[in-house]
Amino acid sequence: MNRFLICLLPAVAAFAEDPAVEIGPILEKIRKGSPSECVEALGELTPGKEERAAKPIAIRLVTEADAQVQATLREALAAYKGTVLVQALKTGFETKGVKDEYRTMILELLVAEKSETAVNLVGKIAFESEMKAMREAGQKALAAYGDAAVKCAATYLHAGDQKIATAAVATLQAIDTVEAGNALAGCMAVGSEKELIRILKITSQTRDDAITAMVAMGDEAVPGLLTGLDSLLYQKWSAYVLCKISGEFHTQKDKAGWLDWWKRHLAEKSGR
Repeated sequence: MNRFLICLLPAVAAFAEDPAVEIGPILEKIRKGSPSECVEALGELTPGKEERAAKPIAIRLVTEADAQVQATLREALAAYKGTVLVQALKTGFETKGVKDEYRTMILELLVAEKSETAVNLVGKIAFESEMKAMREAGQKALAAYGDAAVKCAATYLHAGDQKIATAAVATLQAIDTVEAGNALAGCMAVGSEKELIRILKITSQTRDDAITAMVAMGDEAVPGLLTGLDSLLYQKWSAYVLCKISGEFHTQKDKAGWLDWWKRHLAEKSGR
């Protein structure tokens, strides 16, 4: 017999005898077993290895009332990483009866996960939760993602709810990067309330909030505002905010003047 195959035989035999292969009964106990049966089943798993168990664990966490079992379930779920963890938490989040304790756990377990799915899940908590404290915790977690959260937060600028839009502006301001500034600069359109709603699905209040945020951000907002000078739709308010940030007075048509100021400003910052 081939020497390589001979070497593999012990490993194959061990795998065949591995009780973890019989995962069905374990998953059933996690889903529907008593608290003691659920804990026993979790003890039969290798932490973070059996991916099929992640979603049942997350779903059981939504409805489990026993504090000790909750802690065991959470510990088992926290052993997973990456896509498996994110998808499991998303499945649990979409289960009927989710409470703020579960939302808080999502924020804690997804701190290191910056995939679009993870960020969007945190975004739902940040802007769609019923309780203000939960929304604030979500917005803080979202801001901590930095540029990875800009796309998600910017989506809520156009949510059609003023409180949500204002919170999205504040989140982008807290991110405080050029990418966040670019997103806010997209609110600098000129027009009546009806035109703003029709064209960008924002209100004049959202535009005003974005102006205040960009002035506070300063340099991080400038690249997006300079780009806005290229469009008739954005020139007026882009120039207005640039005046507020810089203390300079160039017209909305004088992009060359604004670029010259920006070049001088960056040179001064770098000590040149």
